[in-house]
Amino acid sequence: MLLVLLLAGPVAAFNNRGQAFLASNMQPEVVARTLRNVEEEWKAQAALFAQCNSTGKDGNSLVDCSEAPTSFAKSCNLVVNAVVQGSTGDKNVAKEYMTDVCSQSSIKGWHQQKCQGLAVAISGAMSADSYQNRYNFNSQKLCTGFWSHFLQEEEVRMGEEKAAREAAEKKAAEEDKAEREAAEKQAAEEAARKKVEEAARQKAEAEAKAKEATERVERKKAEAVAVAKAAKEKMAEAEQAEKEHKQAIAKAEATKAKVAPAPVEVKKAAAEPIKPKDAAPVKAVAAAAPLEAKPAPAAKVAATPNVAAAAKPAVPAKAAPVKAAAPVKAAEPIKVAKAAEAKATVAVKK
Repeated sequence: MLLVLLLAGPVAAFNNRGQAFLASNMQPEVVARTLRNVEEEWKAQAALFAQCNSTGKDGNSLVDCSEAPTSFAKSCNLVVNAVVQGSTGDKNVAKEYMTDVCSQSSIKGWHQQKCQGLAVAISGAMSADSYQNRYNFNSQKLCTGFWSHFLQEEEVRMGEEKAAREAAEKKAAEEDKAEREAAEKQAAEEAARKKVEEAARQKAEAEAKAKEATERVERKKAEAVAVAKAAKEKMAEAEQAEKEHKQAIAKAEATKAKVAPAPVEVKKAAAEPIKPKDAAPVKAVAAAAPLEAKPAPAAKVAATPNVAAAAKPAVPAKAAPVKAAAPVKAAEPIKVAKAAEAKATVAVKK
C-alpha cells in the first residue's frame, strides 16, 4: 500500500505541477520553487526504484517497481518541453533561462546540483535549429538519459548513506560493547573491591573479637590472681592476728602467774588461823631481853619497855586472815623481835 501511494501520488502531482510549470509564464522564481518540489518527488521515485533493485521485488507487493521510471518520464517530459517551448526552441535562451532558474534562492544544496544537471542535459539535447527544437525535440530520450544519471547518483548516495549508517551502527555497537564491557569490568572490579573490603572487615572484626576475648580472659585471670592474693593476704592477716592473740594470752597468763600466787595456796593460807603459840616466842624473846641485860641505870632500863612495846605491834598479825598475803608475812615479828633484842643488848652494854 505504501508503494501505491508513493507511485500514484507523484504521477498526479507531476501532472498538476507540469501544468503549473507551463502556466507560470516562465517566471524564474516560480519555476525554481516548482522544480524543487518536482526534484523531491524524483528523488523519492529513484530511491524507491533503487530499493526495489537492491532487495528484489516483493511477491506480496501490490505495485510493480517498474512504474517508478514511467512516472519519472512523464513528469520529466512535461518540465523539459515547458523549458524548450518557453524558449521558442532557442538553445541559448533555454540555457540562459535555466541558469537563472538554478540561481534562485529557493534552490540550494543537492536541489541546485540537480537543477544544473537538468540544464546541461536540456542544452545538450537541443540543436542549433530553433524550428526543429520547437516541433521535433525528443524529450523522451533526454528524460531516459537523465533518469539513468539521476538513478545512478541516487544509488551512489543511498550506498554512501547505507555505508555511513552501517558504520554508525557498527560504531554504536562497538561503543555499546565497549561501554558494556567497561561496565562489566567496573562491576567486576567493584565486586572484587567489595569482596576484599568485606574480607578485610571480617578479618578486622575477627581480630577485634579475638583481642577482646583475650583481654577478657586476661582480665578474668588478673581478677582471679587479685582475688587469690587478697585471700592469701586475709589468711596471713588472720594467722598473724591469731598468733598475736595467742601471744597476748600467753603473756597475760605469764604476767598473772608472776603477780599473784596460785589460788590453792591463797585459799590454804587464808584457811589457817594464826595460833597463839606463834606469838609466844615473840613475847618470850621480848621478855627475855631484860633478863640478859646487865644492871644499868634506871633511865636506860626504862628504855627496854619501849623496845618491847615496839616489838609488840608485830603481834597484830592475827588480823592477817583478812589479807591473802598475811601468812607470808607471819615470820616478820621474829625479825622485829631479834632487832629489838639486839638494840636492847646494845643499850645494856652502854
